[in-house]
Amino acid sequence: MRTVPSCAAICSLSFAAIAAADVYVFDNAITYGAFCNDAGVVRQSQDLTQLASGSYQSLTGGAGEFAWNLAAPSGVYLDSLGTARTQVNSEKLSLTFASTNVFAVGGFFFNVNSSGGTQSGVMRIKLSDGTSFIRTVSNNTTFSGFVSDGANITSVEVSHAGSLGSQYFVATNGFNIGIVPAPGAAALVGLAGLMARRRRA
Repeated sequence: MRTVPSCAAICSLSFAAIAAADVYVFDNAITYGAFCNDAGVVRQSQDLTQLASGSYQSLTGGAGEFAWNLAAPSGVYLDSLGTARTQVNSEKLSLTFASTNVFAVGGFFFNVNSSGGTQSGVMRIKLSDGTSFIRTVSNNTTFSGFVSDGANITSVEVSHAGSLGSQYFVATNGFNIGIVPAPGAAALVGLAGLMARRRRA
């Protein structure tokens, strides 16, 4: 995993992810967007306010290459402002993708209380390849983004890290999905070298 210079959060990585691909981690939406543009990643934002509020077993949205599913073991609650959270505070929120061409994910992941107010805490965001990003979250504009230059991203799992945050609910109020249509996906493998050359220039 490579942490982009603007990212000051604490990051960790499993040994499986080291062998699979480099994952670039961002805590700044502008830097993430610029990086995606350089890599030829086509992004589409997913707006949860377009869905009816209420309790769901899972939420689905997007279409084609951008189709997604948001779920938790006991279901998901979506409020009238478009914030989706777990029904049970100790549970994880899982975002999965139908396409095998997803190489970037970025969004707002945070904690809320039972009234929907944001709460500070420590969060773990885990990708399907085993990459884990441990970071502090403070409000509903705390951004986390990921770009893989090898293995595609099939899921993102968001959970509490540490005991203090478990009294709150893991939530999101929007995210974007980035795809690289075949055969362009193969070009991402050389992304690390390209970025390194640009830094030296």
